[in-house]
Amino acid sequence: MHEQRVADPRLYGPPLDRDACASEIANNCLYFVEVDGALAATAAWKLREDGSAYLSSIAVDPAFRRRGIARAAMLFLLEEARGCARIDLITHPDNTAAIALYRSLGFAIESRKEDFFGDGEPRVVMQRAAP
Repeated sequence: MHEQRVADPRLYGPPLDRDACASEIANNCLYFVEVDGALAATAAWKLREDGSAYLSSIAVDPAFRRRGIARAAMLFLLEEARGCARIDLITHPDNTAAIALYRSLGFAIESRKEDFFGDGEPRVVMQRAAP
């Protein structure tokens, strides 16, 4: 339900079905951000076999946006992934607020991939090298 309220399918990809959700939970460190008893955001990361980190599922409920929650979630994920030689994430090129946040945290656009999730929408790969 949270994903459907938060995630514009064009920007975030199609909502996950039950099996895909179970896979995301099993294969990532998934966090839920609660504010005043309400689910405000999600954020996830996973350590790949090559020692790099992939950040995902970074989404804030519209009712909680513009409060620094996404930045706090990103800082938490970056701390979790500390020591990884490479950290990357995927976002839609039209998600200007997210791109601005990621750039402010040291990420740069590395490449653009058309139809990344099979939904007909492009995505950009952003990466952050280890400090």
